[in-house]
Amino acid sequence: MFERAGARVKQVSLPHTQYSIVCYHVLCTTEVASNMARFDGLEYGHRSEVDSSTEAMYASSRHEGFNDVVRGRILSGNYFLLKQNYEHYFVKAQQVRRLIAEDFKHVFSSGVDVLLTPTTLTDAARYSDFTQEDNRTRSTQEDVFTQPVNMAGLPAVSVPTALSRRGLPIGLQLIGPALQDRKLLSVAQWMEQRVGFPSISDYGDSSRNDTGRSKRERTSAV
Repeated sequence: MFERAGARVKQVSLPHTQYSIVCYHVLCTTEVASNMARFDGLEYGHRSEVDSSTEAMYASSRHEGFNDVVRGRILSGNYFLLKQNYEHYFVKAQQVRRLIAEDFKHVFSSGVDVLLTPTTLTDAARYSDFTQEDNRTRSTQEDVFTQPVNMAGLPAVSVPTALSRRGLPIGLQLIGPALQDRKLLSVAQWMEQRVGFPSISDYGDSSRNDTGRSKRERTSAV
């Protein structure tokens, strides 16, 4: 579709993006640990009823106010920030983040205007797909294409393009250079118009069958 419109399409290499998930995990948890350190239940947020001591109230407020996911991230972040681990984890993650950003910079400086990638590994995931594995594992798998953009600080947008054989949406991701949001959104709008993916309102059209649902509705509900 892009080539028919006169664009030149070529494959490029982003060798360090494969490490983005691990890099993100380290940096995200360290930020969570740092930010949540201020949460004591006094100025804002949940405050425990425990009042035997200030320290006990702090501990109880944090225990009651954070779920297992947040606690796990705080513990991981504090571990990565320990004096003996700081250089090995946090500093290394920052270095990898720089390499990821340099990959994108190299590609865009070679004359590429936008990058086109999948958004996820499969079509839209169902709830059952997440219940078969824990949410963290599934999210990590699905974030492999979108996470590098966050590490590099670049604009990106996902455009639904087609329905899979299961009747679920398939999206493609457009990535643009830093501060080129207008160009990126212009390309995304052009792509959206050419693809003609049905909007949500189209699923309520008048092409009803004897069950009272349109063919599109039945397809999207599979």
